[in-house]
Amino acid sequence: MSIDLVETGIEYVRWSLFIASADAIVLAMLLVLSLLITPLATYILTVIISYFLVISTVIPYALIVILWMLGFRYLARYSRRYLVGFVGSLVMAFSYFMNAAYMGYLVANELAGNILVPRLILPEPIILAYTRYFIVFSLYLPLPIFISLILGMLGAILSMLALYRFGYDFKATRVRLGALLTIIGILLIITPLVSGFLIGVGSMVLTLDLGNVIEKIELMR
Repeated sequence: MSIDLVETGIEYVRWSLFIASADAIVLAMLLVLSLLITPLATYILTVIISYFLVISTVIPYALIVILWMLGFRYLARYSRRYLVGFVGSLVMAFSYFMNAAYMGYLVANELAGNILVPRLILPEPIILAYTRYFIVFSLYLPLPIFISLILGMLGAILSMLALYRFGYDFKATRVRLGALLTIIGILLIITPLVSGFLIGVGSMVLTLDLGNVIEKIELMR
């Protein structure tokens, strides 16, 4: 029965990773596009992203959060060593509900005829002059989305620590490598191109090798 908990939990986690990878690719493409145009056009694009990207990612992000929570719930029931992953999934869920609440706020104001312009976190890109890659995240996103992003990063790191621990427990070196690459990618979010590459590779490695762990577990029966 305990092994069944592991299999079920890992299957949920793998599906969540697959959806997250696809969503990350779309976001990375938008960020690359924002770097190829003028600052004014970047701001206009960011305003559009602020209104519509939140809506367009509600369904996939909801699936990611639900599958992630279910997966780590099963793993935490198997062993408390993976409880940190479930805590991380709860933080990610809170991040999602912040996004959903902000989306509802925008929609309600649009229906009321109010045109809202997202407030910039900082008016000038003075402290980030050393890199262009973090401008969209740090300066042009509304504060609720920025906070939600930070919480999502924290939750993802906690969950990846649980997967790293899982790879150690089940002698799955590439699972540990995938979790480590993903954590580094999350921490390097100020350079989205490098970050996106590391997160993409890490998620791919995790998706494939978590499947291999399941196959090994089934052979052990």
